[in-house]
Amino acid sequence: MRNRKQEETLQFFTGFVFSLVLTSSTFTTGQIRLAGRVSTRCSGRVEVFYSHSWGTVCDDEWDITDANVVCRQLDCGPAISVVGSALFGQGVGKIWLDDVRCSGNENSLTSCGHNGYEKHNCRHDEDAGVVCSADFPKPSISTGSAKVTWGQQARITCSVSATTFSETFILQKTSGSFRLTQSSVSSSATFNIPKVTLDHDGEFKCQYEKMISSQTFTSPFSNSVRLRVNLPKPSISTGSAEVTWGQQVSITCSVAASPLSGTFILQQTSGSFRLTQSSVSSSATFNIPKVTLDHDGEFKCQYEKMMSSQTFTSPFSNSVRLRVSLERPIISLTSPDGGLVWGPGGAEVTKGYGLSFTCSINPRYPQGDFSLIFSNSNITETRPAVNNSASFNFPAAEFEHQGNYSCVYEVTMATQRFSSDEAEPISLIIKSSSLLLVSSVSSGILLLVLLVSLAVCLGCRRKLCSKQPIPSDQNQMTFQQLNTQDLENDCNDYENIDAFHSVKELEMDEESTSDDDYEEAEPHLRQIIVGVKNYASSEQTFEEDEESTDEDVYVNVDATWKNNVVQAKKCVNEYQ
Repeated sequence: MRNRKQEETLQFFTGFVFSLVLTSSTFTTGQIRLAGRVSTRCSGRVEVFYSHSWGTVCDDEWDITDANVVCRQLDCGPAISVVGSALFGQGVGKIWLDDVRCSGNENSLTSCGHNGYEKHNCRHDEDAGVVCSADFPKPSISTGSAKVTWGQQARITCSVSATTFSETFILQKTSGSFRLTQSSVSSSATFNIPKVTLDHDGEFKCQYEKMISSQTFTSPFSNSVRLRVNLPKPSISTGSAEVTWGQQVSITCSVAASPLSGTFILQQTSGSFRLTQSSVSSSATFNIPKVTLDHDGEFKCQYEKMMSSQTFTSPFSNSVRLRVSLERPIISLTSPDGGLVWGPGGAEVTKGYGLSFTCSINPRYPQGDFSLIFSNSNITETRPAVNNSASFNFPAAEFEHQGNYSCVYEVTMATQRFSSDEAEPISLIIKSSSLLLVSSVSSGILLLVLLVSLAVCLGCRRKLCSKQPIPSDQNQMTFQQLNTQDLENDCNDYENIDAFHSVKELEMDEESTSDDDYEEAEPHLRQIIVGVKNYASSEQTFEEDEESTDEDVYVNVDATWKNNVVQAKKCVNEYQ
């Protein structure tokens, strides 16, 4: 309070000195000034220069129109207040004007209607005054962020050019009852709203007030600033980012510290897919019972709330990618010629037999193409699906067809191609024909037998040469005769011996022969018999040895020689 009085006293003496200076200067009739305590160039008691002196104006009929003429004449902007009753202090000297009546278009106060100079019924306690807007400049308003999220803090600042007295700033919403005040000894004030709600959404403006001689004067309103309150950005999640065509998928949208009874919206970033769901909690779950290829893409959600017939919408959430894949096709293998056998290592097909791979898919899928994939080659064969399947035929199986086979189903929709995972592979093994195998084995065995036979024959001939029996010296001549003569000659010899023996017997019966003649014929016959027996003994030993090697080969090699020996034995038996 003491500071205020000191300021008013200082301003009073300043105005007084200013008046003295003006008085000593040259003025013209009709000039005006604002004087008095706490007066400024644009606020104070109205005084008019007339007849070489300054005089006051009585407040009878004094209004804002008159004040506007005064403020405009002083180049102080429009008047914001009209004062009377010597608010800025009582003047001295003459009261020049009374009952002033301005229309508002006059260029000077003395041009307005009045009773005439010094014609009045007033005292100085009725001196009139004005407050022009130049002393109360329009404040400015600003906000840290024109968009704030529900629950966050908002800051709005009001400021004005520097003044020499204390002020009170006022922040209020253009619609509604929201109003905040804040005293300031500076030229600005900042208003903090700790947690904005949807009620704070709208336009704000501010002004300031100041006291002059215990009277409150208010500045014009600032321009308005728009404060947009957004709902919090929701979050989005899905149970599975990859789903198979026809399966169910769930997508959940949620917000933090959400107002109750709002509406969640789920939509695809591209396309017309859109779902809404009301919720009294902070989340909502959207269920898609059977996804199709149209659901492949990115999804996002937002939150809406109605309040005071106004719809508030949150920003969109981040997007979540939903990938829709085709289920794995089925691959099967058949052989029209019956050359297919399923073994532990996979499918076995005989070389030269025909085979056919068939790829199939669920009949509910849209039209697409099948691709047969061969593991031993980077070449794939593609065929369009007919009744949700396609066949790949091989007229004759070859060894280069051996390997793993699988297939993939592909569908094109809206310039986007969807591919399934590879089917469970089939391992194909190509085996040789059994006829060819038997022929090859038989040829090999025959060749092996011929080689072995040749080797055995050569070995046996060497063995026969080394093991051929040699007669004793005594019977050597007789044995050589048996071995080299023809069979008929051998038999004739034996027949001669038989005849000789018969003659001898007849002679013995007739007692016409003697023992000496018999003894002479007997040694010769014994030599022959001994030679044959020795050869037979050697023959038996030779046959036993040959059984340990190869009896059949022996018979083939020396069949003729053995026949001769048998005939010789026969002749001997007949003789005996």
